[in-house]
Amino acid sequence: MRRSAVVILAAAVLVSSLAWKRRAVERQIEADADETDRYVDMGVTLTVVEMDRERANAMERAGGWLPDVPPVVVVRTHHLGGMLDTWQGEIVGPSVNPRQWRCSPQQAPLILHDDDAPLWSLVQGSEGAGKSTTGAMWLYMRVLEHVGHNREIGVTAPVRARLGHVIKAIGKLWDPKWYRWKERDQSYRFRAGPLVQLVSAHQQSEDAGSPIQGANWVACLSDELQDHHDRNDDIVARGRDAPGGRYKRLCTSTFKDSTEWRDFRDVVAKSPEWRFAKLLGLDSPFQWPRWWATIKAGGITDREWRRRVLAMDVGLEAQLYHCWSRKLEDGSPGNLRPIPLGADDVTAEVLAPYLPRGGVLIGHDPGKRQHVSMFLKAYRFRGERTIRWFVVDEVTTNDATIEKHVAEVMERVRKAWRCNLKSSLDGRPDPYAPQALVRIDPHTRSGDEHPGRDLYAVWRNAGLVARAAAYNPGASDPAVIKRESRFDMMNTLLCDVNGERRLLVACDDQGSYRAQKLVKALESMERDAAGKGEADKKDGNDLSHWPAAVGYALWQIEHPRTMAVNS
Repeated sequence: MRRSAVVILAAAVLVSSLAWKRRAVERQIEADADETDRYVDMGVTLTVVEMDRERANAMERAGGWLPDVPPVVVVRTHHLGGMLDTWQGEIVGPSVNPRQWRCSPQQAPLILHDDDAPLWSLVQGSEGAGKSTTGAMWLYMRVLEHVGHNREIGVTAPVRARLGHVIKAIGKLWDPKWYRWKERDQSYRFRAGPLVQLVSAHQQSEDAGSPIQGANWVACLSDELQDHHDRNDDIVARGRDAPGGRYKRLCTSTFKDSTEWRDFRDVVAKSPEWRFAKLLGLDSPFQWPRWWATIKAGGITDREWRRRVLAMDVGLEAQLYHCWSRKLEDGSPGNLRPIPLGADDVTAEVLAPYLPRGGVLIGHDPGKRQHVSMFLKAYRFRGERTIRWFVVDEVTTNDATIEKHVAEVMERVRKAWRCNLKSSLDGRPDPYAPQALVRIDPHTRSGDEHPGRDLYAVWRNAGLVARAAAYNPGASDPAVIKRESRFDMMNTLLCDVNGERRLLVACDDQGSYRAQKLVKALESMERDAAGKGEADKKDGNDLSHWPAAVGYALWQIEHPRTMAVNS
């Protein structure tokens, strides 16, 4: 009896299962036959508008209630997308009820991203500029370009929380009928075919690998790229199979005080594959002018105004080398620039009072964790009398003896700068070859704060002319160089009261430079809360050695001149 009951129950379950599958198939057939679900309106009317500033100002002066956004005037209108046939996977007609979007003239070319524009766009935006809105509209345009194909479009952000800003902007603009959202995969599957995949660039561990690897994208939106530009190579590699190599990218960013990010932007600025654009809240037609006036009148500092509202690279608030600027506000070169064609190398002329046939000037700062030497050469630009110093090289030796560091410096002196060469006949020092002059942190007879005479002996035994960075007047005893005096000299050389920049870092035409640690130090070092410079702990993260070495190199020559300029 019990066995027959089990058999009857199993048969009932089987029949029920078959009935369920049959009904599911019938529902799918009915859905496929239902033409009301076959067509999806993916139309958008994108209206480009500008603020009617005359009316906006008049309304503000009149006082009283103001609408959410200022009055605008229409610049032009774009009719995008249309009626999607989900069976055929193509747009088959005009939109019946398009979504209504508005954007500024600055946003429009980024959103549309025509094929004749550079493939990749880097946008530096300020507060209230509409970067997230621009990104959501841009993604829609890329979906339209790949309608009918099961292709993937990527969205990257530094962390998962930042992706929430993208999702929020999408929720305000996209019609839910266009796609199906999968929470587990963090993806939008469009009924038109493409898949929009959201990925955090944060790597959990070395073993886990980059989360961006393995995808295959035809376009990519990168939000706040300044915080994950170290993954740029991974992002680029994801587009290798994009049809015709047309791998479009939109990368939004905000100001970040980072040497590595500045280096990345400099590369972007010189690449034909990139277009650099700014989106400013001040230009937005959707924010009342009174708001910006309120911010400025509210006591915001000039630095924060330029950083937050004008999206400018303003540097640190308590920057130690505050006269450093790799690029001026008008876009012209600052302290980071190539040695111009036609400039005369006058290093030998400038070093003549200290040694004959001077070929390169070296400043050395010994340390407990690393030894640092900076290489400088003097140039006179065509048609000028001013002498300018270019930092052309640096040698850093970590966790090694001074003997090893000196050997590395000598190798660089000979191979890269053709100084202190040996005779090809007998292997002895060539008496006619240019020489390097090494200036070192002045030694003392006691204490560990400065090097002793023995360090000078290592340099001289290697065949290099080594002297203290400063001497007492009329004597051969090394003089103490006060830190603040060295800071003042460096800042004056970087940019004096007349706007003259005489201390420069040499780079090539692509913006690459050898003095990488020096530039990082100049852009990163701050005074502490008490206003002291070089007060950080002297450990492996200490950046003071590189600018200190430059200061030691130039002190004997330039300190008297900078005192005259500042007096």
